[in-house]
Amino acid sequence: GRTTGVVLDSGDGVTHAVPIYEGFAMPHSIMRVDIAGRDVSKYLRLLLRKEGVNFRTTAEFEIVRTIKEKACYLSSNPQKEETAETEKYQYILPDGSTLDIGPARFRAPEVLFRPDLIGEEYEGLHEVLLYAIQKSDMDLRKVLFQNIVLSGGSTLFKGF
Repeated sequence: GRTTGVVLDSGDGVTHAVPIYEGFAMPHSIMRVDIAGRDVSKYLRLLLRKEGVNFRTTAEFEIVRTIKEKACYLSSNPQKEETAETEKYQYILPDGSTLDIGPARFRAPEVLFRPDLIGEEYEGLHEVLLYAIQKSDMDLRKVLFQNIVLSGGSTLFKGF
């Protein structure tokens, strides 16, 4: 196994970038940002609301979370994808009706890299990772860049 690298852990509520050297975390280099999966779910709910589908209750928010987990993905070029015909994902709601989800599939996870989309001034995950590595000893940076380990549910999007 690896003993030196960076763990990027992004769960439901928080994201951490933790540089590790010879099995030990380097506390001075750890970065944290309060942007994670819950923000993707909330943004997806907003995008779906703009398309005329409203999810208000806690139970309905769970549906949004499930849609996020099954349908969403990260696009390597979201601007290009905006102009292309996005393949719709058909989600069957608990009442049996279907919901066609289009560009919201790749727009929602973009908040992980562009928190400004939801009015936040946080760094995106890519910047959090970069800053954690930059706060580490210069001699370690190359090996840290070469050994990035993803962890947490928010790193499971297709295309991450």
